[in-house]
Amino acid sequence: MIIKVQDLGKEFNGTTALDGISFRVKTGEVFGLLGPNGAGKTTTVKIMSTMLLPDDGIVEIGGYDVLRRPQKVRAMVDIITARDKFYRRLTAYQNMSFFSRLYGVESWKDKMEDYGERLGLEKKDYEKRLADYSTGMRQKLNLVRNLIRDTPILFLDEPTLGLDPVSSRKFRSLLKDIMDREEKTVIFTSHNMFEVEELCERIAILNKGRITSVGEPRELKKRIFPKRLVEFTLAKEDVLNLRDNAIDHIEKKGNKVRVYLEDGDRIHEVIEKIVNNVRVSDLSVKEPTLEEAFIRHTEEDERDQEEATSWM
Repeated sequence: MIIKVQDLGKEFNGTTALDGISFRVKTGEVFGLLGPNGAGKTTTVKIMSTMLLPDDGIVEIGGYDVLRRPQKVRAMVDIITARDKFYRRLTAYQNMSFFSRLYGVESWKDKMEDYGERLGLEKKDYEKRLADYSTGMRQKLNLVRNLIRDTPILFLDEPTLGLDPVSSRKFRSLLKDIMDREEKTVIFTSHNMFEVEELCERIAILNKGRITSVGEPRELKKRIFPKRLVEFTLAKEDVLNLRDNAIDHIEKKGNKVRVYLEDGDRIHEVIEKIVNNVRVSDLSVKEPTLEEAFIRHTEEDERDQEEATSWM
């Protein structure tokens, strides 16, 4: 395990931000931290990257304690946030040259141009001052600046905030390619559930300073929100007579039918009953998204949340 967090606690002015959280991350793993605003995600990342001191608990990064050996930890990690820190009067080339020398990165120019092109930056953009960059362009350059560093651990705290959907997709593609070439360990926080589900191998859900669930995205969805939905169209107006204890309820509007299953493991049996009972077309099976499972898990009023969740 390259990252070990044990009984981590942190308070701010008497308010508990982290209440004894524990988790471990394997070498080369992409591990997601999810939670509503104020859950403790950014606080956890700041402590792991030595930007913030913990009040209680132990954090080890690559075998080094963040309190006892912070310099060793800093040499192993890099952090990407939605806030760029550039010198606005300097050009992109000048900024990158400065930070690369500061971090001891050699041959930075080729990587800068390669990664920048993958994210939609052009060579002519590097001659511009950062003051003339748009917010999205600065964030792209911010991603490039951190990705070229040769560190084994990468913290991504809302890295695509401020990027359009196309640029976000390009970043995910670039990150996957880098992960294929280099055995980087990634801690990922985001409110974009789609990119979390696409990138992360395991996820920890934080709520009110505590970890409430840990697991693979698919396993978490099944555990938190086991219901499944079968949608189909009746080939003609017909009487639908389905009875099975796996069925939670059925909705019918015209010839459109939705069958909600309480027991998703019996979905094949229910589908077989449907096709043997009536003539259907356009039959499909839908699973809850990670976003729906996350909302259900963190929402205190479960009944209201079920009414608000859309399966479409």
